[in-house]
Amino acid sequence: MENPSPAINILEHCGISPSAEAITVTSLPLSFFDIMWLTFHPLGRVIFYDFPYSTTHFTQNVVPNLKTSLSLALKHFTPLAGNLIIPSNTDSNIDIGIRYMDGDSVSVTFAECTGAVNQFSGNHVRLADIMNPLVAQLPSGTCAEISGESCSVAPLIAVQVTVFPNQAICIGITNSHVVADGNTMFNFVRAWASIAKQLNICEAKPDTNDLIASGCFQIPCYDRSLIKDPYGLGPLFKKMRAAGGAGRMEQLMKQKEDSAPDSSKIKVRATFVITEANIQALKNKVLAKRPTLTHVSSFTAVCAYLWTCFAKTRATVWESAHDLDELQNFSFAMDSRPRLDPPLPASYFGNCLVACLGVQTGRVMIGDEGLAAAAEVLGNAISAKVKNGPMHGADKWMEEFAGIIRGEWYIGIAGSPKMDYYNNVDFGWGKALKFEFVEEPLSLSRCSNSKTDIEVSIILPKIEMDLFSTVFTQGLHNLHG
Repeated sequence: MENPSPAINILEHCGISPSAEAITVTSLPLSFFDIMWLTFHPLGRVIFYDFPYSTTHFTQNVVPNLKTSLSLALKHFTPLAGNLIIPSNTDSNIDIGIRYMDGDSVSVTFAECTGAVNQFSGNHVRLADIMNPLVAQLPSGTCAEISGESCSVAPLIAVQVTVFPNQAICIGITNSHVVADGNTMFNFVRAWASIAKQLNICEAKPDTNDLIASGCFQIPCYDRSLIKDPYGLGPLFKKMRAAGGAGRMEQLMKQKEDSAPDSSKIKVRATFVITEANIQALKNKVLAKRPTLTHVSSFTAVCAYLWTCFAKTRATVWESAHDLDELQNFSFAMDSRPRLDPPLPASYFGNCLVACLGVQTGRVMIGDEGLAAAAEVLGNAISAKVKNGPMHGADKWMEEFAGIIRGEWYIGIAGSPKMDYYNNVDFGWGKALKFEFVEEPLSLSRCSNSKTDIEVSIILPKIEMDLFSTVFTQGLHNLHG
């Protein structure tokens, strides 16, 4: 399998600032929900749309529209155009935070790709890094003196729009996780898309208040006083950063990846679909084994099934090199906005995620009880947060994730079926053809052709993907046998 090597031609690079009448948020402190993502890698997303027009049409008609609509969207999301300020001295009196100043902008690249769009998008197996040329890298940070102290000043978001002449358009967005979680980014992209679509319809600039009233997007809430930190996690995370421990998890995962056999370093990506009928069958199978479980949702059943597929794949591919008694860690994030006391507005800007973690041995996961056991530990993790509040056990987060820090097998989920990029993000070109994260090993989204099916995008070593596809497909087939 070879990566296609069509040329990516840069048509224009520019900076887009919030419109002149922007609701300016010049300074935004970080809550502990934000600080915990300081060392996390940037997230890249791509959205493909049908576009049967030439590059000339793109540059003359689409590019001006996207510039204007992005500027109008940033009117309400000014922190995205700002910078992350981190003092060099960890004992500084300057707080880590987001600062927006007049003239700050979002880096935007317009490009043309001469290749076939179906080489990039679709559900088929292709090399994992094939999407990389379709997203812009975050611009490098600079060093500046602020209040007499040396500080790092780093952009938070970058955009690339690539036209495949007479085929498609790809919107690529890269953002620092520190500034926004998936909920906030989804609200922002919806705002940009709805404004762009309205600009296509009417010649005058749309009244964003009308779009807000119609539910196209929500005005962000920036009130950080709504976040309470009863366990002192903010200072704790800052101390961890000062001690160099905040990025330990990602460092260990990178080291583990680098030390892996050469046969596992060629990675590929593919998308799988779990239908509503299969989801219901999975739930029924779990309940048949664990009739007293109180939380068996579609999400839990899908995650449990994927976990068993990963476990069976690894056990078969690596055989004796794989320790079946090693603990495996499966995690996902829960949006805490509606669950805090008092609840936060759905439009709260920033991060508001808590981690849920399930732990089980590989030996259990590959056995007859694997699906039910996985659903049980994942469901219990969710139930504890629902019953006792999302901050339940927050003072023991480091203990909970100690196994991952020690190097145990781990996978986490990006995205959520609740954020429907297919049906709720229309720039005026109709429904999206394909939505995907760029580098995340496992992500979930609403299916393109159904509001009840779920798309699962996976990145694995090629040697594992070959078997995973069989395990995944056969397992679903057996549900109905």
